[in-house]
Amino acid sequence: MLLRYLLVASVAVTSVNGTAPVQDEVFAAFPVIETGGKVIIPPLGVHAFYQKYINAEGILIVSSANVPDAALLAARRTVLHLLARRPDVHIAMLAHNPRISIMSVSETASDLPEFDVGADGQWGLGQMRGDPTTLVSERGICYPGNTKYRANFLLHEFVHNMQNLGWVQTDPGVDEEIYAAYSNAVAQGWFAPPRTETMGIGPDRSFGDDEYLTHNVNAWFNLNESLPGPWVDVQIGEAGPLSGTREQLRQRDPELFEIIDRFLPDSLGGLMSGCAPNLVDW
Repeated sequence: MLLRYLLVASVAVTSVNGTAPVQDEVFAAFPVIETGGKVIIPPLGVHAFYQKYINAEGILIVSSANVPDAALLAARRTVLHLLARRPDVHIAMLAHNPRISIMSVSETASDLPEFDVGADGQWGLGQMRGDPTTLVSERGICYPGNTKYRANFLLHEFVHNMQNLGWVQTDPGVDEEIYAAYSNAVAQGWFAPPRTETMGIGPDRSFGDDEYLTHNVNAWFNLNESLPGPWVDVQIGEAGPLSGTREQLRQRDPELFEIIDRFLPDSLGGLMSGCAPNLVDW
């Protein structure tokens, strides 16, 4: 069985001992059937662990029976909203069998069939080309009834997906643009690379640039106050900086501002409305 470590993912994917979840490269794609905006029992061909299933126009969202339907519905809304500005990105992503696996509060990555026993990704993991799924915790989805956690961590993970599975197809060279912005930010002291990354390597071996991008997506959506940095930037620093606001991003890094503006909607609409009013125990 072929296994590999995912190098680019959420900063929160690492376990307490610093290891990353491992995905099985040959895990079969799940069948795609239309669901509309309704959570259903998965069709034949979906692993038995998953008892819930919804289709976001070709992007599958699945979970065990432990995750409330409202979380899957909110994930679907998030995915479709983030892709609305660039239908060509959405189409490009479909060639890679995109999928989102939602963990319940009581689950971790090793409970999911795509991951090795002992994998301990507690928050999320962005999908790369060749990977079977995205990983996100129920904690990191805003949905009605989520009264404890204030986050939409799926924003972070799904932007990784968009970049890895879509942007590089529709906008060749965008990875190099992002890496150039990241390198400049590190040189200017705006952003610290992960401790495990040595500056000077190419973008194909870097993951700090991907985290720099998603960190500033928070700024793009003016989430500085409601989604502070520490939980976003566990690898970036001991406590991670606040992302700031869209205007601060425009002034600080106009090149990255332009890249984000090329792909993402201007606002989150009501995607944060299901969150708890305050950031509390993670």
